[in-house]
Amino acid sequence: MGAGIPGSGASTLIKQMRLLYQHGYSLDQLAALRPIIYKNLVDSAKAIVMVMKKLGVECTGETNRILSYEVGNDSAFCLPPDIANAINSLWNDPIITTVMDHSFEFDLPESADYFLSQAQRITQRDYVPSETDVLRATATTTGIMETRIGLGRASIRISGVSHLRSERRKWIHCFECVGSIIFCVALSDYDQVVMEGKSQNKMAESLLLFESIVNSRYFSRTCVFLLLNKIDVFKTKLARVPLERYFPEYTGGSDTNEAAKYILRKFTLANRAKLSVYPQ
Repeated sequence: MGAGIPGSGASTLIKQMRLLYQHGYSLDQLAALRPIIYKNLVDSAKAIVMVMKKLGVECTGETNRILSYEVGNDSAFCLPPDIANAINSLWNDPIITTVMDHSFEFDLPESADYFLSQAQRITQRDYVPSETDVLRATATTTGIMETRIGLGRASIRISGVSHLRSERRKWIHCFECVGSIIFCVALSDYDQVVMEGKSQNKMAESLLLFESIVNSRYFSRTCVFLLLNKIDVFKTKLARVPLERYFPEYTGGSDTNEAAKYILRKFTLANRAKLSVYPQ
């Protein structure tokens, strides 16, 4: 089972497994994912506009049109030319360099720079998402996603579940006999807040979820692989955003190894049931 709070990389891991062991996505499947990619692009543009407002800077494009726009769900949907032009104009504005220098100060979508840098391609009328686009995209997960992977004569079932607070009680009892859990933690989440409520720290939320899983009676015979990822973003962020600002007891400064060890220790201490946990 793949587990982790939204943005931790759990859904990306499942998509990567599908690309590696299930021959990826067909052309029709990729085309059907267009609305998700469009939403990621538009949401990224909206986030940039909101950061600009907070910084008190302006660009020459029609930013209000971007803020008020909502992406359709139809697989045949295409971004209208005025929105496509507004997004391209936004990304090509010279002020964007200044805005992105402040990206760590605000909760920008992780792949905002990727999707906006690809806006010219994505907004073409004949656009079909690439596999990289799909890997980079995020979408709110509800319920249970399942992927079956064939390895020789063996078949492995990988289940991804929603970790929105409102969804957790619906699935946790369904995995009483699960063999192993891959729990994903985005190290770079230490200064972010969850989208539900905007008050809880994302690393603290991840710890709470991990604690509820490893100490649950449903997983008493399950081994856990603890995947600490997004180390590159974590390393860059530590120099600008001190970890001790959010976890005052931390004393290791901007040393990436010390910071990662500190976070790993917090997850290890949460394992009161003494399950077999393997950090990766």
